[in-house]
Amino acid sequence: MGKLRENVFLAIILTGSSAIIYIIQNAIFHEPSQTAFYIFQDMAFMPFQALIATLVIDQFLKIKEKRIKTKKINVVISTFFVDAGVNIMMAMSRFNQNHNEACEIIKIEEFIDNKGSSVKKTLGEFEYHFYADPNKLEELVSTMDKNKGFLLDLLENQNLLEHESFTDMLWAVFHVADELKTRGDLKRLSKSEIDHISEDMIRAYAAMVMEWISYIIYLKDEYPFLYATAIRKNPFYQVSTEYIP
Repeated sequence: MGKLRENVFLAIILTGSSAIIYIIQNAIFHEPSQTAFYIFQDMAFMPFQALIATLVIDQFLKIKEKRIKTKKINVVISTFFVDAGVNIMMAMSRFNQNHNEACEIIKIEEFIDNKGSSVKKTLGEFEYHFYADPNKLEELVSTMDKNKGFLLDLLENQNLLEHESFTDMLWAVFHVADELKTRGDLKRLSKSEIDHISEDMIRAYAAMVMEWISYIIYLKDEYPFLYATAIRKNPFYQVSTEYIP
């Protein structure tokens, strides 16, 4: 109500100021017909001004706002991979029986040049072969436990609501962590439980790979110095199968 009152007051002041200026103009130049002519001329231009303000300027502001939001989202994504994502990917890759084949596809120097489109297409058709080896799951549980609170904080981040694929990836990763914590003695899992966890790993890992590729390309374009750091911790060296979290 207070804002409306302020707007009405402002409109009265501005309208009154215009009226006073026109009265002074007529008193000095004694040309009311010309004054009326210019008033109507200005009014004729007002719809075009409204068009510019509504379509052009508004669209420009929306683009600028979107860029700001995108930058905020990418900061969050970068934080995820630096603080948790790469470690989780390395830990999960130990369960991927065709990890080296995936590494052959994900050659950074190749997918950077074409924005990752061909690599993403190939990986979209790639069949990961995960086996949730009960003897190794405790190590994965340890890695996931270290980052579970961080993942929950990310899921509560409002900036990520507009990045559906990244949010879905977080849920997939969180689901793996939840499955591992609710299965009891991991060394006594049944075959069906192992198969189920393996499928959950594939879903989470495949989603992380896609997001990681987009993240690396963004760093290359926007922050080359951060890109160089990220590449030094590349989770797709073939030796990453020997990674111990």
